Amino acid sequence: MSSGLPLPKTSRIGADPFHDFHPVLWNPARPGDGGVMDGIYSIKRNHGVNGSYKLHNPNDAINDDRPAPEKILLEYVINGCSYALYTVADLLNAPYPIDQASGGNIMGDIAERIARRTTKYFLKHWSKRGHTGGIFDKRFDPGHRDDFIVGSTNDYVLKIDRYPNLIILKRTGRGKFGYENIKELDGFFDYRYGGRRYILVLESKLEKINVNCNDLLSHLFLPLRQLFPDTRFYYVLFTDRNSIYVKHTYARWRQIKQLPVKINEHLSGDGIGTLFFTFNEARDDFERMKDFLILQHRAVRNQSVTLHGKTVISGKELLVFDGGETPHIKLIKDAQSGLWKEVKLRHKRVK
Repeated sequence: MSSGLPLPKTSRIGADPFHDFHPVLWNPARPGDGGVMDGIYSIKRNHGVNGSYKLHNPNDAINDDRPAPEKILLEYVINGCSYALYTVADLLNAPYPIDQASGGNIMGDIAERIARRTTKYFLKHWSKRGHTGGIFDKRFDPGHRDDFIVGSTNDYVLKIDRYPNLIILKRTGRGKFGYENIKELDGFFDYRYGGRRYILVLESKLEKINVNCNDLLSHLFLPLRQLFPDTRFYYVLFTDRNSIYVKHTYARWRQIKQLPVKINEHLSGDGIGTLFFTFNEARDDFERMKDFLILQHRAVRNQSVTLHGKTVISGKELLVFDGGETPHIKLIKDAQSGLWKEVKLRHKRVK
């Protein structure tokens, strides 16, 4: 994709704006083959958003003139548009330790951020007839957004937990104030198309899809239907390709596996659309991003670090890179003493 997304084929007002992305049941057997095959589900289209990530250390050009907390460590680029996926402030305010023991949490967080950014870009560029709406009313204060109540009924509350993640609380008489957390939402998108309102709920998974279909209905879409009546809902499962597709038939049929089929049939039977989107990034990419953030966290905390990157050594200089544009460390050899001295790095502007 070089310049945005193609427009949807359907033009009928009120039609499903995401019809082309739903799994389709069909029979790949051809007349005269002599064999009988069961029908399979295939997906014709992915989101079509070709994003890529870039690693930065605080000395890189992108961080010139940025306050220390806002310096970008992980950047995501889509069609020339740059987005700060992870900053120094995100690193220091993470709700989990930034170390190898929490590697799964770190990669899961990165996956959520990429999935949200990709889905948001997809919705903004999918159709000229559609546009993203807003779930927040005039009471919403971006400066005090955590714990903001988006909507409520007698039985349920939808509120921001740690922005932009939301949670659904159910009145049970147990827990804090008589409410219990029954569902966490990785992403929540309000979309308007053809005069109708559509809400897409995002869930991101890395490699393993541990989704309970019954819980999706009882803990997610039942409460949402009470909170947002007269709305069409979609479940967006964002994961890696191998978790969705049958590997040996992918190139020919894009056939989806048994669990995605079960999720689709279960939700579609209740009038809920299902979109299966996949990451552009492989497992090794998430590992690399995770290791880079751990390294940067130790550097910010002035702790010892282990660098895995390019090293350039000459008779007078030693440069060690960590994946960013500029060196992580630069040493200059003193001609008289023969000792190496660290030089404070300042990125030179390109005129």
